[in-house]
Amino acid sequence: MENLTPEDLFSPSKARQQRLQAQDWAQIDSWLSYKYAGRTPPTFERNEETLKVMRELSTANERADEERVIQERLEREALKELDERTVHPTDASLLSSLTTSLTPTGHTALQSLTSTALTLSVPTPTPETLAHALIASTALSQSLRTQIAHVHTLQQYLETQHSLLRTQLAELTSNPAFSTPPSLQRQTNEQVRQTKHLKGRIRECEDKILALSSGSTSAQRGGKGSTVDVGIASAESILQMLEQQKVVEELREKVERLEKEVSAFAGLPADREAARREVSRLEVDLDGVRRKRDGLFEGLVGR
Repeated sequence: MENLTPEDLFSPSKARQQRLQAQDWAQIDSWLSYKYAGRTPPTFERNEETLKVMRELSTANERADEERVIQERLEREALKELDERTVHPTDASLLSSLTTSLTPTGHTALQSLTSTALTLSVPTPTPETLAHALIASTALSQSLRTQIAHVHTLQQYLETQHSLLRTQLAELTSNPAFSTPPSLQRQTNEQVRQTKHLKGRIRECEDKILALSSGSTSAQRGGKGSTVDVGIASAESILQMLEQQKVVEELREKVERLEKEVSAFAGLPADREAARREVSRLEVDLDGVRRKRDGLFEGLVGR
C-alpha cells in the first residue's frame, strides 16, 4: 500500500492490484523467514517480475515438501511392514540349511551377491542383470564426474572474470582520467551558440553579395553619360564584394571547424550525468582497443 500514488487513490482497480501485491509480498516474506529460520534473507529488488518468480518458487517448494512428506510416510510404512512380516517356517529351514551347507568362500560370495543386488536395486540378481546394472551405474558415475569437472572449471572462470570486472569497476570509479570534465556542458553550449551566430553572419553576407551583384548589373544598364560614375561604383563594389567574400570564406572555415568540434559530441545525451557515463564507457572501449593493439604489437615483436 505504500506504493500507491495520488492517482491510484481514485482508481479502485489499481488500489485492489496494489493490495493483492502487498498480500503476496507478505506471504513471500513469511515463507522466506520460515525457510531461513531466524537468519536474515538476502536483499533483492521488489518488482512484479521478482514477485512472479518468488510465487512460483514458493509453490514449487511447497509441492516438493508435500511430496517428501508423502515419500517419508510411505518409507516408514514399508519398513514397518517389513519388520512385522513373519518368515515362513519352511523358508527359515531352507535358509538355515543353505547357510550351514555353504563353505566360508560360498558364504562370502553369497553375502557379496546380496549386497551388490541391494546396492544396485536389482530384484533378480542374475549375472546378466547385475552386469547390466553395474555398467549403467559406472557410466552414470563417469558422466556425473565429467559434468562436475566442467562445472568446477566454469566456476573458476566465472570467479576470475568476476574479480577482473570488480578491478575494472574500481579503476573506473577511482581514476580521475575517466571522469567527465565539469566544463564539458558549458563548452558544448558555447560552441553551439557560436555556430548559430556564424551561420547567421554567413546568411547576412550572402544577402549583401547578392544585393551588390544586382546593383552592379542595374548600373551597367544605365545611359552613356554616367559611364565614369558607373565604372567607379563598379570598381568600389567589386572591391567591397571581394573583401566581403574573403570574410565569408573565413567565417565559413570557422563554422566548419566548429561544426567538426561539435560533431564529436553529437552522440552524447543532453543530460550531464548521462553524457559523463557515455564518455566513460567510450574511454573504457578505447583503453581496451589500445591494450589489444599493444598485445598484437608485442606478439609481432616476439616473433
